[in-house]
Amino acid sequence: MDSQIKQNAPARNAPLDHDFHSAWGSVYTNNSTVGDKEILPLWEQYAVDKGAVDRKYQLLLNEYTDLFSTVFGGYYPISMHAHATDSLMPTTIASLILNTTATSPLVLDSPTLRPKADEKPEETGMRVRGFALGFLGWDETHVLSPTFVVADNIYGAGYGPLAHASKEWEISAIASGPKPVVVNMREADEETLNTQFAAAKAKGCIAVVFDMVSTEDGLVLAPEKFGIIKTCCAQNRLLLIVDETMTAMRCGAPFAFQRPEYAREGVEYQPDLVIFGKGIGVSGIAIGFGGVMTRGLTYTKPEDIRQTIRFWRALVSRPIRLPILLEALSILRASVEENWPERSEQIGDAVRDVLHELDPSTKVPGAIQGLGAVITINKEVALQFSIMCAIRRRSPWARLLPKLSSTSADREVLIRQVFGQESKEQRQVLTREAEQCGAIPLWCFICGIEATSEDWCRACYLSFCNNEEKDT
Repeated sequence: MDSQIKQNAPARNAPLDHDFHSAWGSVYTNNSTVGDKEILPLWEQYAVDKGAVDRKYQLLLNEYTDLFSTVFGGYYPISMHAHATDSLMPTTIASLILNTTATSPLVLDSPTLRPKADEKPEETGMRVRGFALGFLGWDETHVLSPTFVVADNIYGAGYGPLAHASKEWEISAIASGPKPVVVNMREADEETLNTQFAAAKAKGCIAVVFDMVSTEDGLVLAPEKFGIIKTCCAQNRLLLIVDETMTAMRCGAPFAFQRPEYAREGVEYQPDLVIFGKGIGVSGIAIGFGGVMTRGLTYTKPEDIRQTIRFWRALVSRPIRLPILLEALSILRASVEENWPERSEQIGDAVRDVLHELDPSTKVPGAIQGLGAVITINKEVALQFSIMCAIRRRSPWARLLPKLSSTSADREVLIRQVFGQESKEQRQVLTREAEQCGAIPLWCFICGIEATSEDWCRACYLSFCNNEEKDT
């Protein structure tokens, strides 16, 4: 088997290209992870005997859960979803935290709260629900019409309630559900934030949602502000949710808020929930049991944590399909083997050095924003390099999200294959490959959405979306 794995394992360090869009940051590497020495035999078995691998499903799911917790510092992937937007539904978050409270040691270890043999199920449900609502500081408004407090510079979501916060009319036009309470968290002081959080909680808000690096302009949340937000959440019994869809693995730590400068702020409180994206193989919600609210649930034993995760996952047929689970395991293993968080810092430094060399205007303070391998520059600067970026259509900023392979940290390779005139050779390789199979470049290099134009540039390997507003 070892020789077979060696023979079938894909080559490392696939060539770089100028796709710094990376499917909105959800592609971490161009290197295939299928050849992982532990996972490849499972893929081979799956191809000929799916049932045999299927019978290992719970073992594999447990392995994924444990590895995720190890990689992400004690956060467990409790709820998996097709898209991060699905994870950010207030009703989903409300049900999840109610379940976590109802199945906590506070309830199940309590002689007065735990289920009784001589009690009707509906009586147990009402009693436990009443306790959970009291613990969370909720009334029926929080249950029937839960909402979030969100930062004013957050992306929001592609649909649903958080789409109300989007600055793109195509997204805000299809928003549905209760509007979130939008707060300027970057500039408000502690007293102002506390007042706004208290008013929001009274109206049905259950959580505060923000990201560490703004998807709007790349500005990084100040560490002291992170501490203030945590304190205000604790004072108002609001869940603290960090959206790490784009920043996980890319900002010098598994989750960006785990960087040392953030870890030192308000150490007694941690985020309750973290939203993670497809770059890790699947989107979903990770839970930590030292959070602003979750720490009070007294989850200290591994068996109690596993039990509440099982209870929640039992509400769906399967939390994650088997092929996706195998891929997600491979991605996590690759992140450990290659130390993506540390490498992201090296990549960020290399890309910034190249930008400084090729365009001296980027040396001006504030010209480059972001953290680690999440890099934000003026859209006009990005366009001159003819690279595909993750761009919000009407934003003046473009996000560069390079792959986390080792070659991305090599400035000479970056110039030769991505930014410089020498990249023409690599672009011609991509053009020939695309023409052979009838494909086109994936992303509109002007606005960032899916490219559709068949009249694309064969010399630069760039295309457009044929949108009438592409020049706005």
